[in-house]
Amino acid sequence: MFIQKKLINISLLVMLLLYSKYSYSSEQEMDLKLLENYLNSINNLAFIFEQKSQDTDKEIGWMQIAKPNKIRIEYEGHNDLIIIANSFYLILYKAKDDIITSLSNDGPWNILSAENIHITSDINNLEANSFVKSIKKSSLNGKYYIVYEILMKNKSNQFSAPIFLYASLDPFKIEGWTIYDNKNKKIIVKITEILNTNKNYLSPDIFSLSEAERVSGKVWHGPFSKDKIIRKQKYRN
Repeated sequence: MFIQKKLINISLLVMLLLYSKYSYSSEQEMDLKLLENYLNSINNLAFIFEQKSQDTDKEIGWMQIAKPNKIRIEYEGHNDLIIIANSFYLILYKAKDDIITSLSNDGPWNILSAENIHITSDINNLEANSFVKSIKKSSLNGKYYIVYEILMKNKSNQFSAPIFLYASLDPFKIEGWTIYDNKNKKIIVKITEILNTNKNYLSPDIFSLSEAERVSGKVWHGPFSKDKIIRKQKYRN
């Protein structure tokens, strides 16, 4: 009788553990599908954001995203940095000095601009292009949030550095993210205002930097009131 009762208790414990694992797995898959569907529903998106890094003051910026792989970022005020990305490269343009730095567009931010996002919790899933390392849930003032730690495969089919995406529920939307730069400094971005989503037409000029724009100093496309760049003319001896 004692042995039989003990076996029953063990069976119930195993069933409970299996059910808990199944429930967690099902809930996690639903959370992944929420994020995946949201990202794949966006063709283009423009928003205002706040940016804070470890060694700089808070800055206000504008970002325009268009798929596939197009991004433009400008900042309010005296910050003259313009960031432009496409499928081939990412450029950092210092407008006042007319200096361009060209980099590979291969980083965690591509989760926002890539097409056909497929997120998995199985790192060995070869069909997926993104892997969720962790999911955490929290609530604040009656509102519920999910934090996803995501690794995305780059062009070499290797996982890039992580991006921590912050999403709110009801309705589901991305509120911001955290990434780390090449010096391992934390950069926190908070979306403060969505300007438009899935516009029918976006000018291709947004995602380019022409010679005419650089010469004229009229390089701005964002919503901020910024004067054209006036540089001192260079004379040859």
